[in-house]
Amino acid sequence: MEILCVSNGHGEDIIATRICVELEKLGFSTIALPMVGVGNAYVKANIPIVKEYTQAMPSGGFVRMDSRQLARDVQGGLVGLTRKQLGFVWKWSRQRRGRGMVLAVGDIVPLLLAWLPAQFSGCDFAFVATAKSEYYWRDRKSPLPHVKKPFGGSIFFPWERTLMGSRHCQAVFVRDLLTAEILNRDFKLPAVYLGNPMMDGLEPQGLNFGIGEDDWVVAILAGSRSPEAYQNWLTLMLCAQVVSRTIPHNVHFLAAIAPDLDIEIISQSIIQKGWVRVDETTFKVHSARLILLQDGFSDCLHKCHLGLAMAGTATEQLVGLGKPVITIAGDGPQFTRKFAEEQVDLLGCSVNLIDKPAQVADVLNSILQDPDYFQAVCRNGEERMGQAGASVRIAKHIAKR
Repeated sequence: MEILCVSNGHGEDIIATRICVELEKLGFSTIALPMVGVGNAYVKANIPIVKEYTQAMPSGGFVRMDSRQLARDVQGGLVGLTRKQLGFVWKWSRQRRGRGMVLAVGDIVPLLLAWLPAQFSGCDFAFVATAKSEYYWRDRKSPLPHVKKPFGGSIFFPWERTLMGSRHCQAVFVRDLLTAEILNRDFKLPAVYLGNPMMDGLEPQGLNFGIGEDDWVVAILAGSRSPEAYQNWLTLMLCAQVVSRTIPHNVHFLAAIAPDLDIEIISQSIIQKGWVRVDETTFKVHSARLILLQDGFSDCLHKCHLGLAMAGTATEQLVGLGKPVITIAGDGPQFTRKFAEEQVDLLGCSVNLIDKPAQVADVLNSILQDPDYFQAVCRNGEERMGQAGASVRIAKHIAKR
């Protein structure tokens, strides 16, 4: 069977790629249509893409982070590109009825592109709903008191549920069990929870950072996009200084630096804060050591006891591994106050949102004096993010349809 994978964002491309790789292992033929961006994740995994209908966008694939980013993409030709992409999916789907499937990954936009041709003699489709979770407005016990109940009683709008309820929709893969239960129970939708693909591909390399048995390890996650990440880094450095003064042990900061960021710019900002450069990527001050990592992201997440973060996906992954996180809102365009507050709703007790770096000490003192907190964070991480292996399970589920 042939599968056309349609995704609309940087993170969505990564998730879709992981599923495509597993589908190809099962004998499927996959082709990808990244709706925003040029599909670098697919290219790296040798998944063929429909190049003539892809285009680099000003947002870099982060269109949901800020309305300004979406406006820039519209000016860059997003509307015309989307129209051409719909035409391609329409033709592809109708030519492969009975021997193909469209896999939509993201939000309502790729879902709509999969649904439309299916209503007019096109092939069936499946949907990986990466963008929404019922945790955004409620937990397992009750609605969140500070969040208004969403229109229609679900984080998925009625028109989204209409598309998902199509007889041509073979499955809706959601990101957590609570969302699956609500969509199944209240709306009779074919929602399936098989884990969150975000937690795949995080196996550590086994890097040795020279960390003592009683030492503390703190991850620093500043995001991946410049220039925002550089500003986030300055804020998180202030938080790190508070951590080193508060924890009565040697502290090792492992800073995961995105490949697209200039490590020398970050290094100079560390030196300006009074740290002494030991080598190209290592710095020390008093009983604290800081290591910059551009390769070793998974080791950073696994080794740490907690994280200082101003990031999206990386924060979710750290929570999924059972680690507490301290976050502080930035100026955006991604990690704004609104984004940070919604992240707390999504990830629950694992995330501690503060207003200024000095409050790090209060959070640390609170959680270090609570013997049950770290166990609660472990349970919460698995509940909110699931275990690794979702991409394999999703591919096998599709293969059975």
